[in-house]
Amino acid sequence: MRRTRVQNHLANIGIALVISMSILIFIASFFPMARLHDIIFYAEISRFVQRIMSLTLLVIAWNLHMRKRFAWTLCIALLSGRLFLNLVLHHHVVSLIATIFEALALVILLISYSQFRRPSDRLSVKRSVFAAVAGLATVLTGAAIGRFSLSQHAGESPAFSDSLMETIGIIFGESADFPAYDRFILYFVWACAVASVILVLHSAIINKIKTDEERAKARELVLKYGQNSASYLVLENDKTLFFGEKVPGVAAYGVVGNVVTVCGDPVCKPEHFVQFLSEFSNFCLDCSYQCVFIGTTGTFLEQYEMMGYGHIKAGEEALFSLDGYGLAGGKMQKLRALITHASKEVTTHEYNPREAKCVQIEKEINEVSAAWLEGKKSGQLGFSVGGVNLDDPMDRRYFYARDKDGNIVAFNVFLPFNNFDGYLADVTRRVPHAPGGVTEKLVYDGFMAFRDEGAHWGSIGLATLANVREEGGKDDLTVKFLEFVYEKCNGFYGFKDLHHAKEKYNPTLWAPGYFVYSAKTITPEIAYAVVAIQNPGGIKDFLLSSVKAHFK
Repeated sequence: MRRTRVQNHLANIGIALVISMSILIFIASFFPMARLHDIIFYAEISRFVQRIMSLTLLVIAWNLHMRKRFAWTLCIALLSGRLFLNLVLHHHVVSLIATIFEALALVILLISYSQFRRPSDRLSVKRSVFAAVAGLATVLTGAAIGRFSLSQHAGESPAFSDSLMETIGIIFGESADFPAYDRFILYFVWACAVASVILVLHSAIINKIKTDEERAKARELVLKYGQNSASYLVLENDKTLFFGEKVPGVAAYGVVGNVVTVCGDPVCKPEHFVQFLSEFSNFCLDCSYQCVFIGTTGTFLEQYEMMGYGHIKAGEEALFSLDGYGLAGGKMQKLRALITHASKEVTTHEYNPREAKCVQIEKEINEVSAAWLEGKKSGQLGFSVGGVNLDDPMDRRYFYARDKDGNIVAFNVFLPFNNFDGYLADVTRRVPHAPGGVTEKLVYDGFMAFRDEGAHWGSIGLATLANVREEGGKDDLTVKFLEFVYEKCNGFYGFKDLHHAKEKYNPTLWAPGYFVYSAKTITPEIAYAVVAIQNPGGIKDFLLSSVKAHFK
C-alpha cells in the first residue's frame, strides 16, 4: 500500500513536470534559436512545431491526470523525441531548462508506469475511420503550413493552396524544393497513413473478433448466473465488459468523465460475488474511477456494504409470479378491459428470427420503432434499456401485433433472466394510431407463453424513483432531491407516468431497486453520469425535449 501511495505521488509529480515543461516549450518558441548547418529556415518551422507540441503536452497532461494508459505511452514517445532533439540540436539556455524537465518527467513517468492503467475506449469502425481521416487531414495541413512558411522565407509568395498541392505532390514522390523538409514529410505522412489503415483494420477486424468472443463468454455467464432481470443487457453493444481473473464473472459498464457506471449487478456465482466485486473495485481504484451501479437488486446489498459501497433506493421493479397470474379479480379490471378491447382489434404472434428470418416482418418492426421514436419526449434511452437487435437476436423473444388490415402496429422484446426462469419486457413500442391496450396485450400474452414453457417470473422493469423513501431509512438531501425529481420533473422523463402505467398490471410484488456507489454519498459527478449515460443525446437532449414539450 505504501509503495502504491509513493508511486501515485511520483505520477502526480511527473504530470506537474509535463505541465511545466509544456509552458516552457511554449515560451521557448518565441526565442531566437541557433541555425543548424545550412538549413536556414529550420528555426521558424521549429517554433511552429514547438507551439503545437506545448498544446499537445497540455492535453496529454490532462489525460495523464485521468490515468489513461494511451496518454502515458504517447507522452513517453514525445518526451523521448523531445529529449533527443534538445540534446542533439539545441544548446541555448531555455532549451537546457526544458531538457532537464523532460529528463526528470521521463524518468518519473517510467518509474510510475503502474499508475496509468485506465484503458482506452474500444473504437468502432465509424469512429476509427473518422479519427484516421481527421488525423491525416491535420498532418497534411500542418505539413502544408510548414512548406508555406519555408517558401515565404525563400522569397517566394505562394498561395497556401499551392503549398498544399505541392505537399500532396511530395507525398506521391514528385520533385522537392526543400530536400530535408520534404523527405521528412514524405516519410512522416506515409507512416501516418499506414498507422491509420492499421487503426481502421484493427477496429473492423480485431475489435469485432474480440467483441464477439467476449459477448459469447458473457452470454454463458449471464444465462447461468444472471439473477437481475436486467442481466441480459450486459450483452448490448453500448457496454464495455470487465471479466474476473481470479473468479469467473462479468460486469458491463460505460464511462462518463471519471465515473464508471455499471448496468445492474455483476454477474457471477453468488459465492464468488465478494471476490469478483473486489477485483472490479481494484480496477476502478487503479484507474482513478468513481463507480456507481444502477438498477441493482437487494440480493447483494450486504456484500456491497461490506466492501465499503453506499446505496440508496432507486425505485421499484414490477415483478409477477406467473403461476398465479391472470386477469380475474377486481384489481385486474382496468387491465382486463384494455386487453379485451385490444383483442377485438389485433392478433398477437411470436417472431423467431433464429429459426427463419422474414424481411417483411423485420421491415415493419423497424418502421414501428421509427414511428415510436418520433413521438418520444426525448431521444431513445440506452444503457439500462436494450435495443431491438434483430440482426443479432440471440435469446431475445419477439412478440408483435397485427391489426385488421394485416399491418404490424406494435411489438415487444423480452429478455430472459434467472436461467430462463423469468422474462423481462424490455422494449415495448407501438405506432401512434395503434389500438388502445395493444402493449398490455403483448405483455400479457408473452407472459402466458413463458408460463406455459415453465418460466415462473415476469418483469416489466424498474419504475425509476418510485417510493425512494424506505421505512426506517435515511432522510437526507439526496432522498428529498429524488422525490422532488419524481414529483416535479416529469417534463424531462415521465417517472410518475411510468410508475402509474406499471401499476395497472397489478404486480405480484414491487421489488426495491438501488443505486450503489463507491463514494460516501451520490456526488454531482455520479448523478450526472447516471443521467448522461442513459441518453446518447446527453443532458441537452432532456433540456431541449422539455422546452419543446412546454411549447407544444
